[in-house]
Amino acid sequence: MGGLLLSGGCGGNYVLTVPDMVAPASGKAVAVVRLQRADFLYVPMAVKNALIQLQVGDEPHRGAYTDALGYAGTTLPAPAKPGRYKLQASHSDHWGDEVRAESWAYVWDANAPAVAVDLDCLPGMSLGFSKQSSLALVRAAKGANILYLTRRSSSSHAKLHAQLAKAGYPDGPILEWQRQYWHIVRDGKYYNMPRVVVENRLVSQLPDIRAMLPGLTMGICEDSLAAKAFAESNMRVVVVGSAQVEAKDVVRRASWSELAEKGS
Repeated sequence: MGGLLLSGGCGGNYVLTVPDMVAPASGKAVAVVRLQRADFLYVPMAVKNALIQLQVGDEPHRGAYTDALGYAGTTLPAPAKPGRYKLQASHSDHWGDEVRAESWAYVWDANAPAVAVDLDCLPGMSLGFSKQSSLALVRAAKGANILYLTRRSSSSHAKLHAQLAKAGYPDGPILEWQRQYWHIVRDGKYYNMPRVVVENRLVSQLPDIRAMLPGLTMGICEDSLAAKAFAESNMRVVVVGSAQVEAKDVVRRASWSELAEKGS
């Protein structure tokens, strides 16, 4: 469904970072983007009080202002039909400089089966080849949506999408394991419009994703930290390899070849 979109955009020395988003069909999801501007040392600095326009596909636009750290967030309506849509963000300043950036919004049936994968454990990403692991996930994707989690920042996710495709892995949203904590308020002149307040502290994304998508019940990984995160979110854990895992509902596969052969 189209080519890869950039998760960051530049214009007028602005840097606009737009992470992937996942949302339930006909529902709403929170989109949080960040606007920075490179100074004379080419060090990106946060831009505050800047209006960001956000849109999923052809759904109505929503506006949000950046905070002191450059973050802007709001809830966005999702299309009724499941699929992959453009998530678009833009900013224009008083001097006529403009920046636009796009990523993907993955709209799913909330109750459809979904599998979370620790992207950082996947073999063959940098080499563009991974026969058995990609086969295992392609087979998993025949009966479930695939969601990738990574410790790498959103600015690298466009490159990761390209590497996933080159290595033969199924398409899916790429999200960071942790995000800035945010909460929704309704205040100011337009009190009926939700405003997202972003804080410094980091929290796991899994609880919110699980609440939004009840069909997300399984996680695939190689290491104990990812397995622990899946287990703490009451998910079935599939461990490839011999990592020590303290969890009740664990399926072990000695290799990606065995996972491809036997499934999960």
